[in-house]
Amino acid sequence: MPPRARTAWLAACAALAACAPSDATVCSSGHSVGTSENADMAPGQTCLACHAYVNAGGDGMEAPSFGFAGTVYATAHEPDGCAGGPVPPGGERAEVEVVSATGQHYVAPVTDGGNFMLEADAIAFPIQASVRFQGRTRAMIQAQPVGECNLCHTVAGMAGAPGRIMLP
Repeated sequence: MPPRARTAWLAACAALAACAPSDATVCSSGHSVGTSENADMAPGQTCLACHAYVNAGGDGMEAPSFGFAGTVYATAHEPDGCAGGPVPPGGERAEVEVVSATGQHYVAPVTDGGNFMLEADAIAFPIQASVRFQGRTRAMIQAQPVGECNLCHTVAGMAGAPGRIMLP
């Protein structure tokens, strides 16, 4: 992440009290989620290895195909398997919005476990992504060539990602 972008990101986090410039790994929700086959399975782990269009049907797999998928957390350094979220009282959910290279908008609600996914055969890449929650938005700076969000948004972050996808 360029120094100016990192400075802006840290300032935004501090202003919202949504994260801290720390590398400490913590499971903010306090509970882990297993690999049961449901919308909350395996938070933080890659999704499209099983849920990609090329893997859907025909090869014995019954997993639905996702155009994009990942997990949203409260902080930047949450461990794999930790439930993300949160879904506050009243049920308002965060949403992940993706805008494709052709300008098509896709919106996926965040599940109780923090996961989001959109069943789709094909999305025109690169995509622009953002997370909306309680009237706030956190948008990615650069367009992304793939819909596997947890590929870069790992515990420590890869390929310039600061860590996990976080609520705004």
